[in-house]
Amino acid sequence: MESLLLGVPSGGDRGLDTLVAALRDRAQGSPGYLGEVHVDRPDGHRGVVALWRSPTDLRSFVHAAHPDLLSFRATAGVFPTVERTLWWSAEGAAGVTADDAERRAAHLRKHGPGRRAFTLRSPVPAPA
Repeated sequence: MESLLLGVPSGGDRGLDTLVAALRDRAQGSPGYLGEVHVDRPDGHRGVVALWRSPTDLRSFVHAAHPDLLSFRATAGVFPTVERTLWWSAEGAAGVTADDAERRAAHLRKHGPGRRAFTLRSPVPAPA
């Protein structure tokens, strides 16, 4: 699973929904993309929890999506903050909630990468 949190400096969120839509469209056509859970956040950030087959597939998507981020920056005048938290899920998207994704992101921020949450830079092998 991947939890992606996008944000911009206060007042700079114009176009953020367009960016999320562009990333969603790109993901849906990417190898290894299996689906997503929509996450609404009251703080002006946009959250998406996506299911990917592997960190390698996700990394390929991240590289391919770079032009979408550059386009957003050209339009909005700011570059979005991106916080990405990964974890393995045997159940797929079933039962994944925004609270679960936020708890994993908080755990990653506090304790660093491990079996509960990790990053693309510090992947953890899938459980046996």
